[in-house]
Amino acid sequence: MQPLLKLSSVSRSFGAIHALKNVDFEILPGEVMGLVGENGAGKSTLVKIISGFDNGYSGDYSFDDSPVRFSNPARAEQAGIAIAQQELSLIPTMSVAENIFLAGHNVPAIANKRKLVDMARPYLDEVGLDYINPATGVDRLSVGEQHLVEVARLIAHDPRILILDEPTAALGEQDSIRILDMVSRLSERGKSIIYVSHRLDEIFKITDRITVLRDGESQPARTADSLNVHSLVELMLGRELENMFPAQHENGHAEPLMKVRELWPDGLLEPVNFDIYPGEILGLAGQLGSGSGEILAAMGGALRTRSGALTLSGRDFLPSSPKEAIAAGIAYCSDDRKLDGLFLGRPIKENLSSPSLGSISKFGWMLRPAEWSLANGIAEKFTIDASRLNAEAGVLSGGNQQKVALGKWLSIEPKIILVNEPTRGVDVGARAEIYRKLRDLADDGAAIVVASTDIQEIANLPDRIITFYRGMQIGEIGLEQMSAAAILKQITDPFDETNL
Repeated sequence: MQPLLKLSSVSRSFGAIHALKNVDFEILPGEVMGLVGENGAGKSTLVKIISGFDNGYSGDYSFDDSPVRFSNPARAEQAGIAIAQQELSLIPTMSVAENIFLAGHNVPAIANKRKLVDMARPYLDEVGLDYINPATGVDRLSVGEQHLVEVARLIAHDPRILILDEPTAALGEQDSIRILDMVSRLSERGKSIIYVSHRLDEIFKITDRITVLRDGESQPARTADSLNVHSLVELMLGRELENMFPAQHENGHAEPLMKVRELWPDGLLEPVNFDIYPGEILGLAGQLGSGSGEILAAMGGALRTRSGALTLSGRDFLPSSPKEAIAAGIAYCSDDRKLDGLFLGRPIKENLSSPSLGSISKFGWMLRPAEWSLANGIAEKFTIDASRLNAEAGVLSGGNQQKVALGKWLSIEPKIILVNEPTRGVDVGARAEIYRKLRDLADDGAAIVVASTDIQEIANLPDRIITFYRGMQIGEIGLEQMSAAAILKQITDPFDETNL
């Protein structure tokens, strides 16, 4: 079978940085091709070239057996190549139907809202949203449903190739399943799908073949059934990755480091209560919207609460701002490092030292040697390249940005570290590093509290788990009872008694 799309010996450089080096890539009609690689391996650059966002490359690009070079995304879309990027491009104040036909494709010159609603239904059916009223406002949908509407909008243009760039990165388990089901349906109907993801379990579930990028170079495409997780990781890293997760262990401390009592953040249906012990990694498990992330934000002083108190070192208090939490030795790492976790336009050294300005300044003047010493020490502990400390944080890969966002809290020597979605958008190699760093911090006596919607992560990283469902605290799972199945049961269907 002839490839529908084929790139041969494609290279792309940005000054001295060679993002792609003689990359070969192809996809067949009706095929789901997985595109994987570490952060910085060149996936984003390749996707931009395919979808017309970047035409400054060298090499050959053919589509439907004809040479092409798209000058912009509109040209690529007209040819039949559409991309659903990580960032949604929907207008929340408009209806689902209006968003689907916003670009005006295949729409009569005169069409009222009822006509748009009727026209939108087949596209919603195709992405598994047959239960959604097309007249509904987009802002009333879940994040997962909005991602599916985004794909429905693209399908309305009748693309032959659909690129899905990390479509489940910000989604919980149930919404992720909807995305995977949609990919299977579109493939069965003859659409070719390029599926970019760091979630290797998804890659194996839905792809026919897998193309690996490593340091800007492509590896020959392999069938998904000829690989397993270990062999795929080895292709991605160029070396064998031993254990992804460090060993879990039961906590032997009798007294909690912190007691959380009647904490009731905005977004939860009722207050929560739990204890946190020194030296442990505690997991807060729940789907997106379950309330686990809101609990961490409230503990870190970043979200309002109706009631509650934290007991730490014999003192009852509730931080009303991140500044108060930091003063108490509580570090909070949010789930969006680009929004509020990093100063992307500032040097890495400034990001690493930012929580502890009081220790590296005097009378309002920065002590540069002290700043450098502090940043250099943190960089060494978190395997951040010290030679790049003067570079802007925004130029780092996602994995290295996450290490900076987490590592900066070492500057305050925290007693408790709260981490929401610790490896969202992070490649497999950087994930393993982050997991080891979190375990090292726990072994040094800190208490780590992790909230995650990644079922593999939450089942293998923490020593103990508190489960949540739709704004309610459900239960606790100890290390001996911990499994993906047990966690899924409590966070997706805790009140079903048929299997008891």
